Amino acid sequence: MYESLLMGLYTADQMRTVDATAIDGIGIPGSHLMERAGVAVAAEVVERYDPEEVAVFAGKGNNGGDGFVVARELFNAGVEVSVLTLAPAAEYKGDAKLNLDILERLGVDVREGFAKDGSPTEDTAVAVELADVIVDAVFGTGFTGAAKGAAAAAIELMNQAPAEVVSVDIASGVGADKGTVNGPAVRADVTVALHAPKVGHFVTPGGAYSGEVVVAPIGIPPLCDREPDVWLLTVAGLQPLVRPKGSLDHKRSVGTVLVIGGSAGMTGAAHLAAMAALRGGGGLVHCVLPEGAGGEKPYPEVIAVTAPGGAGRFTAASRTPLFEEASGFAAVVLGPGLGRADETVLLARELVAIDKPLLVDADGLFALGARPELLAERSAPTVITPHEGELSRLLGVPAAEVAALRLDHARSAASRSNATVVLKGEATIVADPSGAAYVVPTGNPGLATPGTGDVLSGVIAAQLAKGLGATEAACLGAFVHGLAADIAAADGIGTEGMVAGDLLTYLPAAIELVKAGDEEDEDHE
Repeated sequence: MYESLLMGLYTADQMRTVDATAIDGIGIPGSHLMERAGVAVAAEVVERYDPEEVAVFAGKGNNGGDGFVVARELFNAGVEVSVLTLAPAAEYKGDAKLNLDILERLGVDVREGFAKDGSPTEDTAVAVELADVIVDAVFGTGFTGAAKGAAAAAIELMNQAPAEVVSVDIASGVGADKGTVNGPAVRADVTVALHAPKVGHFVTPGGAYSGEVVVAPIGIPPLCDREPDVWLLTVAGLQPLVRPKGSLDHKRSVGTVLVIGGSAGMTGAAHLAAMAALRGGGGLVHCVLPEGAGGEKPYPEVIAVTAPGGAGRFTAASRTPLFEEASGFAAVVLGPGLGRADETVLLARELVAIDKPLLVDADGLFALGARPELLAERSAPTVITPHEGELSRLLGVPAAEVAALRLDHARSAASRSNATVVLKGEATIVADPSGAAYVVPTGNPGLATPGTGDVLSGVIAAQLAKGLGATEAACLGAFVHGLAADIAAADGIGTEGMVAGDLLTYLPAAIELVKAGDEEDEDHE
């Protein structure tokens, strides 16, 4: 993976280390960094909104100090500013207190915005009602837990206000490390990330609170930076992974894929995965179904074959023919529409021993039960593509826990299975067994429809068949899959009626954009 061309995402601890290196190691005053941060946020507010009135909510820490600088810069630019503090002035310390004192000497409207019981004052409610823009400077990246008291009340006011909300560094209430949301959190329209983006800006659920993320340099030298272990995927980082077809290529040289799936009434899933492998750049694709599964062949380009079975599903009699069929292909997909009959489940557990790059999805994952370790002994590249419910079953933890800590559980599954995990959903996560993780910025709600996961399996399998490693194939495939959905939505399909077949139409365009290094995809983040 070309991490140097991706966007590294910091945790709170990593950002603290970077700050400490700049301040204690290099000697850059903390007040200077606060000044640069506030100036950058104020400039973003003015350039984007040109507001007449702004309300700034300022917490007690350095994030509140940043907010004071924002208020001063806006005041100096002629904007009507109301600063609403979450504590008495005497409780502010250090650089934050320094900038609060400057505001008061300038005559900026600074008010203690909340009563002792945490309820907002009448003046606060009026300031919020009049504001064109609200600046959220309540909590910074060091926040953990759940907002309470005045902070919770401030968050509620910001979320109810008609004004645009700009968060300083991170939306208050969101955990920077993992994107956790354990209580009230600001739903920002824009977040100005200081120096570098954070994990919580993109990993859900917190990522859904960030709005548009703008990264603002604040004067920290590059030598202070640390190597992250979570990255946001970009076109620049993925372009080198694209294996384009050359003039001397033929259908077998550009990647062959075998899809093992389908059962009576469920053949469509396997066919979708197979056609997606072709649309994803594969050259020759076979879709092997059990005898008696029935169903019409929907795509003439896909070669449909059958293996012995019973009652329209794979059985023990299918084992040897499937292993023999798989031996002639560069990559295998196991699971779409496979069915959950006991005999099929037992067979699927044997089929994971196929010594080829393997992607396991859907009923293939069901067959693993709560035993991801069944994959751990494989030597060939392995990818699994669960949604939150499937990962919940695989790990034996409640689905709500997976949803709350998506990054942690994706990494856990990757470690236990020794496979690359693609945790589907908003801001899909690709987790490598090494602990590295990648966030997919493409995709939209139109993907919430049957069959889109089957398409994803086929696209990733095509990249495996071209010789990419498991994590590289998963990252490129997931990015292209989401980008196809974004292009489809922008091309008039929209998101409400999008179906899996629409992705097949737009996959080639998505691949061409990445191959060309076209940054148009950034419009879909």
